[in-house]
Amino acid sequence: MPPTLATLVQNSALRLSVLAGHDRLDSAVRWAHASELADPTPYMDGGELILFTGLKLDAADPETMHAYVEKLVSKGVVGLGFAAGVNYEGVPQALVDACRGAHLPLLEVPRRTPFIAISKAVSADIAAEQYRAVTAGFDAQREMTRAALSREGPSALLARLASQVDGWAALYDASGSVVATAPAWAVRRAARFVGDAERLRDRPTPASAVVSEADSGDDRVELQSIGSGRRAKAVLAVGTAAPLGTAERYAVNSAIALLTLTMERSRALQEAEQRLGAAVLKMLLVGEGEHARAVAGQLYGGLLDAPMRVIVAEPASAAAARFAQESIAAAHTSQMVGSAAAPSVPTASAARPSSQMPSGYLARAGEPCGLSDLAATTGMSATASTTADTARSTVPKPTGKPTGRPTAKPSATKAGTDPKAGTGTKAGTGARAGTGQAGGARSAVQASAAVGRDGAAAPAVSSPSAPTGTSMASGVVVGAGGGGPQAEASDTGRLSRIVWPLEELADAVETAAARNGEAVLVVPDGARLVVLASDGGAAAAACAEFAATASAAQPGRRPGGGGDEGLAIGVSAPVGLSAAAVAFKQADQALSVARRRGVALVEHEDVAAGSVLPLLADDAVRAFADGLLRSLREHDANGRGDLVASLRAWLSRHGQWDAAAAELGVHRHTLRYRMRRVEEILGRSLDDPDVRMELWLALKATG
Repeated sequence: MPPTLATLVQNSALRLSVLAGHDRLDSAVRWAHASELADPTPYMDGGELILFTGLKLDAADPETMHAYVEKLVSKGVVGLGFAAGVNYEGVPQALVDACRGAHLPLLEVPRRTPFIAISKAVSADIAAEQYRAVTAGFDAQREMTRAALSREGPSALLARLASQVDGWAALYDASGSVVATAPAWAVRRAARFVGDAERLRDRPTPASAVVSEADSGDDRVELQSIGSGRRAKAVLAVGTAAPLGTAERYAVNSAIALLTLTMERSRALQEAEQRLGAAVLKMLLVGEGEHARAVAGQLYGGLLDAPMRVIVAEPASAAAARFAQESIAAAHTSQMVGSAAAPSVPTASAARPSSQMPSGYLARAGEPCGLSDLAATTGMSATASTTADTARSTVPKPTGKPTGRPTAKPSATKAGTDPKAGTGTKAGTGARAGTGQAGGARSAVQASAAVGRDGAAAPAVSSPSAPTGTSMASGVVVGAGGGGPQAEASDTGRLSRIVWPLEELADAVETAAARNGEAVLVVPDGARLVVLASDGGAAAAACAEFAATASAAQPGRRPGGGGDEGLAIGVSAPVGLSAAAVAFKQADQALSVARRRGVALVEHEDVAAGSVLPLLADDAVRAFADGLLRSLREHDANGRGDLVASLRAWLSRHGQWDAAAAELGVHRHTLRYRMRRVEEILGRSLDDPDVRMELWLALKATG
């Protein structure tokens, strides 16, 4: 403890005598200072022992001494030392009475004791106390380091910390739940500060807060965020009966550092784990389940041995998803090859150094893994459209040397027959198809955006020829937590807003899995998040809870993801290890349905529960339908019959001539003539069920 007046009185070398304030000798002395000023308070900080001889003061005058002592007390001076035998033979009674009245300790300093000796004694005691505090801090650090390395980990560390501060300690996870306390009786007390921990968690790290005694009832509780990223990984709470001293502060700081090291592993280790997780998932997608199990070892526990679900999440806005995917790919390409091999189509995102990219999800995402591209090459995901393939074939290739990892071209599907054809949200339609050639991918997206696949007035990424100020498609700003970074004007700010819900979802899934002791595989792949979770486990439940919270926060969300609506999440059916590729396709299809229906989450089992008609709400499908029916509409516009209405009535009546003719109010022979004219104009036979299906879907798509 720091030196006190009692410590100085007990120092036999100083020979001090106490004349007043005997009950205040336990006051800590921050410094001893000699001053003959009539009013030294402007130069005091509080906690000083003032030494004087009465050279410029009338120490025998009661009024003067009363006023002098009152000034010292108001400033926080803890004691007064008067040198006897210098200007006065003894200590004046007026000074003694004034100190007694103000309860200010008064020490008599004998003539043989110089003031400098008292100052040196105080200084030596302060230095010794600081040395003891530092030594105690190092000892506490060693003890807590050993505790952190033990099997109990954070729990043992908290026990050591609580002992060091003579109080209690608690650790909250990223969700605000109490995960460990010390001593055990502190569980209820820690639960009272969950709200404070949640508020601190949402602030940028490092952050701290102190709950006053009035708020906490009987404790002074200090909360500290744990983590080095944009968002805290955990929160540490320390409760004590009094403010922390120097030694206790050393112990708390050591605990914060150790917990941060425990939860924030090295960047190299994180990147290695991310790459290993991506490699395991890629093996599963190509049917190499046993190889994936061998590579994963015990890292994912029994995840690969039990029924699992594949979960795929992406920004609900297709335009925002493309923008984020291209920006991430361009930034990592720029980081790898430097400015000499910059993308052929420069943008603000591509030109910005990767060191200025936001942290959080972008830091964990790394280079896009191309999982969707891999699925497309193995025939598991048919998401590319004829329009996108045509756009890619007409766009000139970048002149720079290709960089990154080459990806195979996804297979195309027949336009108009695949509900997801031409959506522009999957790997094969632009951004992910050109991971190895960022410029080509960006140009492909610009070309495909021209056909209006998202229904947006402007393409997702402005071309170089676009005038300054061309508006970007809006990004996603709302996640389950309702928080997120503030809006910024730059592309980096927009990118951060778009991927913020992905960071929220990744944190929720990992926290739920860790809390319940289950394994989960989380692989960020550019602007999408792929999760492999146990069927019926906490991680899968966390996804559903996240989606429900997001849906409640966005009641007016529109089908198709046309605005800033957070995430679209697709969940596969439970499958075994050998069917992981099928599960990925199911999750991808469910995600597309979620986007079309305007909901946050769709499970594969629920895909058939809805209607296929909302899937037709796509510009490419409508363009196909308009082209298919254009000749019939032109025929009707010239006043030579109502072929479109007749075709609609005939198809709706399943080809029953009498029923369809009655609905139209014409003779059945007239209807037969009109259907022959439809066949002649279209050059197709209505006896073909595929033709009837395409015509019916075209009629429904065009209203």
